[in-house]
Amino acid sequence: MLALGIRYLNGWAMAAVDGARKERAEWPPHPDRVFMAMAAAHFETDGDATERAALEWLESLPPPSLTASEAAERRTIVSYVPVNDTTVGKKIPDNADLGKLKDAGLSVVPEYRSRQPRSFPVAIPRDPDVHLIWPEANPEAHATAITGLCRKVTHIGHSASLVQMWIEKSPPSATWLPEKGLAERRLRIFDSGRLADLERRCNQTACLEYADSLSRIDAAKGKEKKILQAEQSVRFPFGPPASRRPEPGLWHGYTRSQPVVGPEIAGSLFDPRLLVLTLSGRRPSLRATQKLVTALRGALLAACSEPIPEWLSGHQEDGRPTRKPHLAILPLPFVDGSHADGRIMGIALSLPRGIPPEESGRVLTPMLIDENGLPRPLRLFDGQWLECAAEIEERETPPLNLRPETWTGPARHWATVTPVVLDRHHDGKDRWEKAIETVKDACERAGLPRPAEVLLHPVSRVSGVPRSNEFSPILRKQGGRLQHMHAILSFERPVHGPVVIGAGRFRGYGLCRPSAPREGENHV
Repeated sequence: MLALGIRYLNGWAMAAVDGARKERAEWPPHPDRVFMAMAAAHFETDGDATERAALEWLESLPPPSLTASEAAERRTIVSYVPVNDTTVGKKIPDNADLGKLKDAGLSVVPEYRSRQPRSFPVAIPRDPDVHLIWPEANPEAHATAITGLCRKVTHIGHSASLVQMWIEKSPPSATWLPEKGLAERRLRIFDSGRLADLERRCNQTACLEYADSLSRIDAAKGKEKKILQAEQSVRFPFGPPASRRPEPGLWHGYTRSQPVVGPEIAGSLFDPRLLVLTLSGRRPSLRATQKLVTALRGALLAACSEPIPEWLSGHQEDGRPTRKPHLAILPLPFVDGSHADGRIMGIALSLPRGIPPEESGRVLTPMLIDENGLPRPLRLFDGQWLECAAEIEERETPPLNLRPETWTGPARHWATVTPVVLDRHHDGKDRWEKAIETVKDACERAGLPRPAEVLLHPVSRVSGVPRSNEFSPILRKQGGRLQHMHAILSFERPVHGPVVIGAGRFRGYGLCRPSAPREGENHV
């Protein structure tokens, strides 16, 4: 096993995850950023062949796991800072007028340089220590060289983001694991050839040779100076060699490590690893769940290249409805708080279990990620009431209602935030008992155990949720409306979510949230 330890000595990390925009802080540090810091230490100190061999071995390894705590993000403000050193226009004469010194060289003094707007996003982790872990790697042949490289690394990201690096023999358990396909988080990684690419783009050798030729020309005189200038024009016919910024590395999916779940904890047909999209613009109320889900589903199908898979469309190749579980689109509202108002903050894409990550990533990545590896907004607009955009939620600490674990439990008691749609209509004196049995049947159809108790009511147990009769009804294909109502589900043992039940479960209805019983209640 190889584990690299990183300690942020200032207690914060200054680096931007969004490139030149510099609006969002990067956390955890991307493996490619750490590799570039090690490569820079190697180049800037004229490292030997053993260091280069160690870096080339390191870039051949698979993506590492990471251990990193949660972090807060400092509010980013725009600062106006002096630009880099400028060239002196001309020599300063002995009898220079002080009022004209700026053009003669005073512009290199920081007080007189022009200032440009700059942003410096900062992440403040709860724990300043980070680890990159390769569980299957054997670093024995390169341990000495890697240790030397770690000692040379002074910062990762901005030069003010000071770090200490070392090889850790007993790292803590990983909190972020590499995941194939589209995952909860995407980090930049390095692969074979990265060191050579960095060296080529930096063009260090040619830049140093050019700087050396300039210094020799400045020191020479007469005929010797002309000879050196001629040699320079032959060696560098196009002027100073370019040193380009490195291109971002490859993007790879990462997901939070899940706690070990015993076989006694059941789950539904849906994968608990929700893919969360955040909404910007006009955020609709939960009452508009049907319209929002319909709009997003249409945007996904329109953006998907043919053929559209059955797990995404919900239809077979011949157009008939699929009999298999398929994508469910779930509203994530602002609920269960003292100021909760039920507005939809985001949307979760819930895939059925068993879809290979490579398959879901191949289909969904082009829709949600642009060519630069940044979130691609999906515009939801109908010219009337809906005008917003949905994009992947990538904040290190998103709001509580946009965190997958808020909706997946495990828990024994669950309450609906969108009403359960019954697949049959019940009349008579015992209609409520029949409706309760229908809800219990719906739980089993969703892969859950049969609840020990179900309570039905027009008002949700979760604060901020509208009454059931304020939600638009789902219409039968043969005509008429399907009944829907709020529910509280109590299981004999904790179950994992997402808990989505009823006839409208693929269209955002029947979504439940873990809910502890209130004082005086006895739900099994």
